[in-house]
Amino acid sequence: MLSFPLRARPISIRLNLSIARVHSLTSLFCFPASSRSWTPLKVVGDGSFGTVWLCDWHTPLPPNTPPAAMQCGAGARPEWSGKRLVALKRMKRRWEGGWDECRRLKELESLRAIKPHPNVIPLYDFFLLPTTRELYFVFESMEGNLYQLIKSRKGRPLAGGLVLSIFRQVVGGLAHIHSAGYFHRDMKPENLLVTTTGLADYPLMSPVAYRGTAPDKDVVVIVKLADFGLARETSSAPPYTEYVSTRWYRAPEVLLHSRDYSNPVDMWALGTIMAELVNLKPLFPGQTEIEQVRRITDILGDPSDEYGYDSRGRQRGGGRWDRGVRLAEKVGYVFPKVGVFRNIYKQCVIQNLSDNASLVPPPLRSIRPPRTCGLYL
Repeated sequence: MLSFPLRARPISIRLNLSIARVHSLTSLFCFPASSRSWTPLKVVGDGSFGTVWLCDWHTPLPPNTPPAAMQCGAGARPEWSGKRLVALKRMKRRWEGGWDECRRLKELESLRAIKPHPNVIPLYDFFLLPTTRELYFVFESMEGNLYQLIKSRKGRPLAGGLVLSIFRQVVGGLAHIHSAGYFHRDMKPENLLVTTTGLADYPLMSPVAYRGTAPDKDVVVIVKLADFGLARETSSAPPYTEYVSTRWYRAPEVLLHSRDYSNPVDMWALGTIMAELVNLKPLFPGQTEIEQVRRITDILGDPSDEYGYDSRGRQRGGGRWDRGVRLAEKVGYVFPKVGVFRNIYKQCVIQNLSDNASLVPPPLRSIRPPRTCGLYL
């Protein structure tokens, strides 16, 4: 369980906005007051665009808003009793254009357009301080994020059933925002918020587990997608910004500076996150964009249809990716197999590498096949 040291300093503000004006902006405001009051307990996040506090909220929230999961069940801390925990996010920029400017913020636009879902963080309220022109969001509070959960394991693998549960929840949330016409663009463990609510016995997922083996006991985790600051409409017209998501979770086309991409970049990120969840370490921890592409091809192979077929008749590797090759050429990168192997190696007439090693051109003698995705021949 993640712990939050508490400190109380009540804050109360009154907004110099007419109620009619507030209600014309959003249906989220369901209480007849223009003032908001809260007690900050702890800073739980501080990024480039905003700071997030865990707060005790004193102003009414929309009707039928349930208590945060972190206040319920066996994991609830005694000091949370009697409090109304929320996550309060303050955007760092000043909104001199007022509400008309705030309404165009993509994070606000997407959160208002996407209907509630159990695996998408709900937005309870938002407001603009007239004195400082600072924009605030009020969200459901969560215990931590998936990155913190992975680190807390200290090398101890998650139960297979827990991995499956997390996978289903993330897929459910992702499918929901995609069906609403948006894609996230910033999928990473830090943006998957989690709350642990107790322990459970998970059935063994291993196909080689012995019958009668005791089930895996592990935590019960609720997962919700959060941070929609980079979200865009699926139907919106590219080009999009080049920078999208943390490098380790970027899709290959984004690493190669494509400005035309859509929902599939979220699916790529999902795959890398799930691999990290199983291995407890990042799958592609590249230090630069080019190194990131190299790490991907080291594991998955280069874009080619020349790896042949496996014993079941399925094609090895991901197949041709002509667009990726063209994108790589524009940034000065050459896929090892597509570039060196295809352009140089094929000029040689080699019957068998093991018997005719002397025929291999020197530039190719150091080339090694990918670790997991077929052979070059």
